[in-house]
Amino acid sequence: MNELNKFFVITGPSGVGKTSVAYRVLDMGLPIAKVTTTTTRAKRESETQDVDYHFIAHEDFEKKIENNEMFEWAKYGNDYYGSQKADVEAIMARGHTPLWVVDVQGAKYFKDTFPGCVVIFIAPESLSVLEQRLVERGDDPKDIKRRIAIADDELKLASAFDYQVINFDDQLDQAVAETTQIIEQEL
Repeated sequence: MNELNKFFVITGPSGVGKTSVAYRVLDMGLPIAKVTTTTTRAKRESETQDVDYHFIAHEDFEKKIENNEMFEWAKYGNDYYGSQKADVEAIMARGHTPLWVVDVQGAKYFKDTFPGCVVIFIAPESLSVLEQRLVERGDDPKDIKRRIAIADDELKLASAFDYQVINFDDQLDQAVAETTQIIEQEL
């Protein structure tokens, strides 16, 4: 695999809008491309195979680990998540810089493991706004309580990352502009 000197990671608590920010930044025409995560979890109705995730069986994921085909991977609960070397190599072969969208635990792993990684932490303006987004998204009330507790802990880690961008309610364009500017200056 070619040397991966620099790449980008967008992270933040569940429901903060990190995926929305990432897709809008990708539309800006910068020489970056999102790495599609491979997972063993079940596909949700709203998700598209090989766009949102590569959904594969547990045995297939374990075989990829065994064959050293994974760039990175982790197991959360009963499911595997990770990125395949072939996907990262394909992005680099096109002359683009890889971009990952991961949870805070994943971003911490990237930051600790890859010195060339630039992590952008997307934060909510407040936990109450984040909670309201999760309610509007239709998350289970018990799950919302758990996610808010996790988000509270994750927000305490924000300063450990390279940049913080606040995604103010109804101001996604501003968060996208700030994130785009960070990536442009880092490229």
